[in-house]
Amino acid sequence: MNLGYHFNMLDLILGSKTAQKIFLHLYHHGESYPSAVAKDMKISLGAVQKQFERFESAGIIISTLQGRTRLYRFNMKNGAVVTHFKAMVKIVYTSISLKEKRKIFSVRRRPRRTGKPILGRGK
Repeated sequence: MNLGYHFNMLDLILGSKTAQKIFLHLYHHGESYPSAVAKDMKISLGAVQKQFERFESAGIIISTLQGRTRLYRFNMKNGAVVTHFKAMVKIVYTSISLKEKRKIFSVRRRPRRTGKPILGRGK
């Protein structure tokens, strides 16, 4: 992936390509779980789980159990720190081309509304 200057800057700040991919995935989807991030971003599940634990300990993200799945999202209760951090992730996210976003985030994570037409498919 050649995602440009801002993407490399986030990598340098976080010190890990896995970390930057996790935050971009969380920003795009709003919430996610480790196996989805690992599959979408083509990284090991163990590395993703380790980063999620680290970020939850730091208070940047929070998790909730939904059935047997642990979902993670940004911890907006942590005020200005997370708000500014999320704004930094947004800068990187918006600098990624639409073509590249479609390639990275091609998997649909939420069910389609009943009766909603599927665009681009002829009947």
